[in-house]
Amino acid sequence: MQDLLKNNKVDALIPVYVDDIGNCTEIIVNGESYLKTTTIDTCIKNLADYYNISLYHNRVNYGKELGITNKVPIVISDELIYIYINVRKPKCSHDSAYGFIDVKSIDEIYEKNKNAVIHMKSGRIIATRQSIASLKKAILYARLTKEIYKERHYKK
Repeated sequence: MQDLLKNNKVDALIPVYVDDIGNCTEIIVNGESYLKTTTIDTCIKNLADYYNISLYHNRVNYGKELGITNKVPIVISDELIYIYINVRKPKCSHDSAYGFIDVKSIDEIYEKNKNAVIHMKSGRIIATRQSIASLKKAILYARLTKEIYKERHYKK
């Protein structure tokens, strides 16, 4: 995963359940999938550690600016912002339903069976369990955090 992180190529992190292993994470890079045998929480923490950001402070600071407390976009830079996407129903407690997708990897979103579907630029399609309205809201929050990031880091 470290090589993928170095090149900013991680498009999405999706929680999956693998028989005989348990909770794992599917890492999507340019439409290709890689399976990591750690949970989504561990993968996102590793991603944050690699880029030297605090997930706690990201949530507190950007959440305050946006007026939200949960599912705050994870801002790595103005070109790398991950949003939460609900992709599955948890099988048990401590099971994650949410994955993460880089907003710049989204080509289009549309509705199918009252749920949002994400068509990625790589051609990969991700079905979600959330409404199109909530996905659009998450993308809007990502755009706003991008502007907040730029304002904070590129002041004259």
